[in-house]
Amino acid sequence: MEESEFMAWSIYTGPSNLHTVINDDNCPWVVGQWTGINKNTSKEEIKQDLDARIAYILRSFQKIIPLYKTYNRHFVLPEFFFHCKEGPYPNIKIDEQFYPLEYVVHKMKEELKSIIPNDNNYYTVIIGSMLTSNISDYSTFISSDSVVQRLEKLNDIVSSSLKLSSNKVHTSWLRNSSFLKKENSSDDLTAINDFMEECRANPLATVRNRGIYFIYNKTLMKEVDYYVYEKQCESTVDLTMGIIEQNKISTGGMITEWMANYPSYSIIKGDKQINKLSTNSRFTPEFLGNCDIGVEICLDHRFQRLRRTVDMTKVCGADTDNFPIIRQFIPSGGMQILDYSVAANCSSVIFNADGCDKVYTEYGNESTVILNGEAGAYKGITCGVYTKSIQSKWVDKLGNTCYSHSQLSFTTHNSEIGGFNNALGLNNVKASTYKAEEGNIQNALTDSYKPIVIDLNEDSDLFAATMGEIHYYQPK
Repeated sequence: MEESEFMAWSIYTGPSNLHTVINDDNCPWVVGQWTGINKNTSKEEIKQDLDARIAYILRSFQKIIPLYKTYNRHFVLPEFFFHCKEGPYPNIKIDEQFYPLEYVVHKMKEELKSIIPNDNNYYTVIIGSMLTSNISDYSTFISSDSVVQRLEKLNDIVSSSLKLSSNKVHTSWLRNSSFLKKENSSDDLTAINDFMEECRANPLATVRNRGIYFIYNKTLMKEVDYYVYEKQCESTVDLTMGIIEQNKISTGGMITEWMANYPSYSIIKGDKQINKLSTNSRFTPEFLGNCDIGVEICLDHRFQRLRRTVDMTKVCGADTDNFPIIRQFIPSGGMQILDYSVAANCSSVIFNADGCDKVYTEYGNESTVILNGEAGAYKGITCGVYTKSIQSKWVDKLGNTCYSHSQLSFTTHNSEIGGFNNALGLNNVKASTYKAEEGNIQNALTDSYKPIVIDLNEDSDLFAATMGEIHYYQPK
């Protein structure tokens, strides 16, 4: 592995005042209000929100550029970094030219080209994800008969057990992909799960969750290169169910879980990008040769998206050859590195930047949260992976506790994984991230990095808590 270093922006990117929608410990559905500075969804207001988020990225990036020491320099943002008060950005054109994601690509390319120094180093900026929808007029859509009728049905279901708690506690953003029907679930939860299955089968809108990978070496490249990747697996908390107003659920002007669905597409042909219009999770920048970069957003990692396409080739039916992954990135909102999902090649990096949750030694087990839920750095095995981790703890503007984190890990020199067997699922051969000798757990690559926290000392109405901090994994 050539010399590289990694920075994550650790910031809470989820909604404010987050609570489960009903008083049932098994409930995977949440209410909460997205934050942003847009007063409405006009082109002018959406542009203002986008510009403010871009400006914060660039300002923070400029602060950390002088700290880098190596040839390959990475800056990773978590999932949901780009969202407005309504959640997804509407399907409108900014400056009469660009839809919201296109606008961010255009503006970031221009600005990165300007601020990145001519020092023959490769700079990578990964915008974890951005929510957009296919709806242009939110007011008309939200007041439509179809939305109003669904909201009435939802309120009929939850009226007896609506969660009106004002307790300032953290609600976990653990990624659930479906509505688990447990024998001990309440009748209300069973009813809301059935309702949501019906809603997901008949979506009223389409939401897309895409991120952008920028790469630039000013000495060697004429233009900033970029790749757009897209989340495939939708969880129960990628949007909210709305907010609670006057003892009822209201939309809060937002696009909600019961309105929308992600577009469906298959990775059966290898999940490798073949042009700038594809949004697959693998791609090969020119300078890498026969190696892939892999990016999977949150729940895609838990579902082994990249792991499933290891060794797929054109001669066996893929669109193009999948090369070994030399860098596996996981921008997330409630996810961490999982041993059964590591798809990186031997001696390669796995890096996680999360905007919504804590780090667990056993994923989802609240009794195994590192550092007893406090902020700080941690070294050890988490979810079967030897990691260096930094956990951040925040209190949002309403007094609620929230979290974000980052994780760095490397596969060992002798790590080996092969093609994925769907029948084996989680029991496929796992990559190796450490060796244990006489009780001493180690990995020379992971151990060669020192975690450092850089306070940004800023606040903004763009996010529910503060502007966060930078987690810098510096080579020793």
